[in-house]
Amino acid sequence: MRKSFILLLTLSLSLPAHAWFWDSTFLDNQINDVHNNTRYKSIKIYKSNYTNNIDISIKPIEGLKDPGLITLPSYNKKISDKDFNAKLAADEKIYKSKVQSKLASKSHVEYYTVYRIAEKLIRANNLDYANWRISIRKTPDKVNAATMDGNFIYINTALYDSLSNNNDALAFVLAHEMSHQILGHQRRTAVAYAAFNQTDGNAYAYSKLERNLRMMEYMADAEAIILLIKAGYSPTSAMEALTLISSLSGSAISGTHPSGEDRIASAKDNFAMVNPDWVFEGRENLYNSSVLIPKKSSDRVSFIIPRAKKEKNFYIPEDTAQRLTRFAYISYKKGNMVLAAKYFKKLGKLTNNYVPYLYNSYADESLYNLTREKKYYKRAQKAIKKAYKLNPADMNVTKQMADLNKIQI
Repeated sequence: MRKSFILLLTLSLSLPAHAWFWDSTFLDNQINDVHNNTRYKSIKIYKSNYTNNIDISIKPIEGLKDPGLITLPSYNKKISDKDFNAKLAADEKIYKSKVQSKLASKSHVEYYTVYRIAEKLIRANNLDYANWRISIRKTPDKVNAATMDGNFIYINTALYDSLSNNNDALAFVLAHEMSHQILGHQRRTAVAYAAFNQTDGNAYAYSKLERNLRMMEYMADAEAIILLIKAGYSPTSAMEALTLISSLSGSAISGTHPSGEDRIASAKDNFAMVNPDWVFEGRENLYNSSVLIPKKSSDRVSFIIPRAKKEKNFYIPEDTAQRLTRFAYISYKKGNMVLAAKYFKKLGKLTNNYVPYLYNSYADESLYNLTREKKYYKRAQKAIKKAYKLNPADMNVTKQMADLNKIQI
């Protein structure tokens, strides 16, 4: 009897107290919820997005029809590595002698690092048309960065500490906030809120406002990638900034911002459309510019990177035609004919020029050869007829018409 009692007592201690009476246990609840561990775990987010290697080179596919009527902006590549490295070495001496001691105080050690990243972005992109003011705010419990009127950018310590060992990611954060300024988003936001305030505040009006604000975030990310590449930062490492955002709680991603996952997907699409020559443009700009010596702001908790002393060609964002051309031509060169056909068609309608329609026909012809679907052949014919109407004398147009007529449907 005593042995039976001891065995019963042992069993009762080894099982949940309520297991004798209920079918459901804490373990059952755990099994029911464990799928959320996979769905939300930050390790998966970091592994799937941060470690992917991003290749910005363009390797044209074989047998591509390309008469050379479209070219992306190219830049002077005559600056040798020897000359460029000599310039960097000379600049480094200036940083060490005139800047480091000014910003690298015991209480504000991070300012020098942030200055170096911001100053490189500014010089590589000819953004020294005005003063830039940058601050790091001590708010350790909220990951955030923002920009305000007057080219003022702040990063809080929570965000800085999270990315402090990754200059590429910090560069993306700074470039994103700079892009808001470049693209006039402060004023655009004010206009959007003013328009919303004139409504009765209904759900549709608010939804429209949110879409407008989210679109500005996507555009700032896209422009930031241009700034990033020109300054020579690694796109692969820079992705940690968006990976961090994607792991944040819902309170950190309001309706005014896209989700981290959507921003990552958008960034990857934009990296696929990078013009590799931007790297050489950035090298030129760095080579032909002087170190911008910072000074403390009047508030004593931020620093100013002053504008250039000499006038020069300052940064101008792409217009619609330039961006469509880049998207269409890079898609075409890489063999993404679906995107190429779509963007060349849009470009043709925008510019009323025969060249986009010619390339539109090339892209649809490639899709027909790949799929043998008649719709692509019809689209190729329609596009080349439009090109012929706009410029019947072009030999490339007449040749493409003849090539299409030889195809047996």
